[in-house]
Amino acid sequence: EAALLIEQRHGINYTLATIPYDGEEAAEAFKLLSSGEVSGVFQVESAGMRRVLTEMKPDRFEHIIAMISLYRPGPLEYIPQFIRRMHGKEAVEYKHPALAKILAETYGIIVYQEQIIQVLAELAGYTPGEADLVRRAISKKKQSDIEKHKKLFVAGCAKNDIPAEAAEAIYGDIEFFARYGFNKSHAADYAVITVQTAYLKDHDPVEYMAAQLLIERDKT
Repeated sequence: EAALLIEQRHGINYTLATIPYDGEEAAEAFKLLSSGEVSGVFQVESAGMRRVLTEMKPDRFEHIIAMISLYRPGPLEYIPQFIRRMHGKEAVEYKHPALAKILAETYGIIVYQEQIIQVLAELAGYTPGEADLVRRAISKKKQSDIEKHKKLFVAGCAKNDIPAEAAEAIYGDIEFFARYGFNKSHAADYAVITVQTAYLKDHDPVEYMAAQLLIERDKT
């Protein structure tokens, strides 16, 4: 609806494939998101999301993916730490150096289901398929499987010279985030629309907000 109005009034043809969502082209969209003035912007209109945006000041696509993933029961409590680390106000720490390459993009915090699978595979020798079964067992709170895999994880880590104490601490993080963790690819799909709608609102606010009214007019 917004693209039709923009084409009619300004001769610019936007499609879902051509509206910027990353890089320099989308810079103004990130400024809008950071301002918290996000009425009509997909997925981030709630008061809580606005507060996170104004504190986070996202300036790239990966920040929006992480925010959408963290803004859930459980991981929500890690948002302040994520923001402090993102802005260099707190040191990024890893429970073992082997986690650095897996968790660098999220400042040492497990955020995505894909990271859980990587940790299980790279630190303890699980295949990706086996690792996903562990993630599912935890998300479904199958306590016997959770305890069984804790022992297997610690034993697998020992083969890679990761001490038992560190392995148990890492498994504790896995157990916490696997209960609530978001799939990164799914969050990225949401994030594309978030930034694209912010882009349209910033560049063509009249047409974008008119489109909002057109599609919402029957919802009294």
